[in-house]
Amino acid sequence: MSGAAKEDPGASGADVEHLAAVLARRRRELSGGRATIGASSVVHAVEETTWVGVRVPAVVCRAAADPLRLRPAEYPVTCRRCLRRVGGRSSARAGRGQTELDV
Repeated sequence: MSGAAKEDPGASGADVEHLAAVLARRRRELSGGRATIGASSVVHAVEETTWVGVRVPAVVCRAAADPLRLRPAEYPVTCRRCLRRVGGRSSARAGRGQTELDV
């Protein structure tokens, strides 16, 4: 094996810039503060967090780590964990699409 440095097969600068642009667009799309995860009907509260030095949208309850799975929502927040973390509001307000767990 030679001592010459091998090129890193990881992401190029253009790939990183593209991902940063996609995440910035997603942050603007979710600026209303509410989102669903994929096709779910549960509406989550959205906040910004920093991931690898880039500001990204994230659901308050942390039910999804991938900001690209989030879809803007127009309905009120129904996720009980989000409601509890945002303002300590009663979970009784979350009646649409999410059932209470017996623990």
